[in-house]
Amino acid sequence: KDDFGYLELEGGANFSWGEMYGFFDWENFYNGRHAKPGSEQRYTFKNTNRIYLSDTGLNLYLHAYGTYGSPHRANFHDDMFLYGLGYNFTGNGYWFKPFFAKRYTDQTYYTGDNGYVLGWVAGYSFSLGSEKFSVTNWNEYEFDRDASYAAGNGGKDGINGAVALWWNATPHLTAGVQYRYADNKLGESFLQDGIIYSIKYLF
Repeated sequence: KDDFGYLELEGGANFSWGEMYGFFDWENFYNGRHAKPGSEQRYTFKNTNRIYLSDTGLNLYLHAYGTYGSPHRANFHDDMFLYGLGYNFTGNGYWFKPFFAKRYTDQTYYTGDNGYVLGWVAGYSFSLGSEKFSVTNWNEYEFDRDASYAAGNGGKDGINGAVALWWNATPHLTAGVQYRYADNKLGESFLQDGIIYSIKYLF
């Protein structure tokens, strides 16, 4: 991919019965709509839900992800749906939330069951002097992919994730830098990585 900018809406909520998280990205929003790979406008969403199973720490894990090369999926599309089990480890300033899930894919070149995903989200919040920071990581290991899908994505398994450092400068303004990585993923059979610089406004 070429370097690109994007606008994002992101949000989450906690309830007595579970938690929700999601985002919507508009990539290359400053470019016209066209089909040139790498610089076309792209649209990506993600939604994750954890439904608590009483007070066990276990939760029903539901996850939907989609990325599109046009609003009507005309250029390319890749939808992923996960359903499985998760667990929440939380403590003073930290969280670690692993999951294991079955995967279903609806993609430009393949539709059907597509192996499994073992993943997590994790983070730690801390202060340096009067400044507040957090370190976060999300990681997804895909394995036992369908042979048809694996042929165009580097093999039967792959990794996708990011590590980030966030500076919570004010109650409404956060700046961060992320190291983004993917191996045998995103339609390629090699390691892809990059740096993402972000400024967030919290409502």
